[in-house]
Amino acid sequence: MAAPRVTAIVLSWNNYPDTRACLLALRAQDYPALSIRVVDNASTDGSVPALRGEFSDVALHECGKNLGYTGGNNLAIRAALADGAEFVWLFNNDAVAAPDVLSRLVAIAGADPGIGLLSPLIARAAPGTGYDFAGGLIDIAGGGYQTTEDPAQGQAWQAAYPERFVLTGTALLARRALVERIGVLDERFFAYWEDTDYAWRALRAGFRNHLAFGVTVGHAAKPPAATGLGRPHFYYFMARNEILFWRKHLHARASRPVLWTLRRQLRLADATRNSPATRHAIMAGLWDGLLGRGGAYDPVRRMPAPARWLAAAGRSSGLL
Repeated sequence: MAAPRVTAIVLSWNNYPDTRACLLALRAQDYPALSIRVVDNASTDGSVPALRGEFSDVALHECGKNLGYTGGNNLAIRAALADGAEFVWLFNNDAVAAPDVLSRLVAIAGADPGIGLLSPLIARAAPGTGYDFAGGLIDIAGGGYQTTEDPAQGQAWQAAYPERFVLTGTALLARRALVERIGVLDERFFAYWEDTDYAWRALRAGFRNHLAFGVTVGHAAKPPAATGLGRPHFYYFMARNEILFWRKHLHARASRPVLWTLRRQLRLADATRNSPATRHAIMAGLWDGLLGRGGAYDPVRRMPAPARWLAAAGRSSGLL
């Protein structure tokens, strides 16, 4: 039988060295039916001419603006399915896979049609330094979400709670039948939490999420959230999108997890007073989440002063 067609999708945004390393690793995959699509989210660092020059065999989608993780991937997912792909492999440009990774993932998915989403273990890029992701567990009824970096813990969760087991989007293999059933990524999230949303939607549609614990992809480490330094958009999306997620899936019952999110993010905002841009981003994210506002990050957006005063009063009184 012919190998199922797989399209790997890589987003590129102002980091050509990482994108290049990622694409070279994808080119080296031993899977015989792989094609690659790159979506450039309006890079300004010369990525597009560099991609054209070195990777003429790769389909390149040039965006006139930054569509985010969701919009960029969705553009390529639709193109891949129209081209006959049976699987799409959403692959971060700062991740690198050994040559046999895709073959092993497709073999696992091919043996079990109930698997809708499949991921390898996500290891830190430096060998022997552990894992970034070894499984996630969501409790919709209780409004809770946790992840683990311990493969033993992740295996136990996957075995005991398959109906609540979720994956990260770093190297996520999605079955065509799943995409046709539940659609593409929710573009309101733009970036972050969209993978948790997609994994939960897959579970609700009757598919299983599966983490292949014997397969590993390396992923470049990100600065810890607790530093409060750099990347204000990250803090904005993490604050906003967690609220959007709970409101989307719990509706009127979202008050408890939303309150927990407010408390945790306000503590983080207090801890980042030395970084005003980060603090403003967190507060704006909380405000936009409460308003149900999705889409891209606007760095000039602020939480209105009355809302900031109420938040401060809530923190000082112990309510938040």
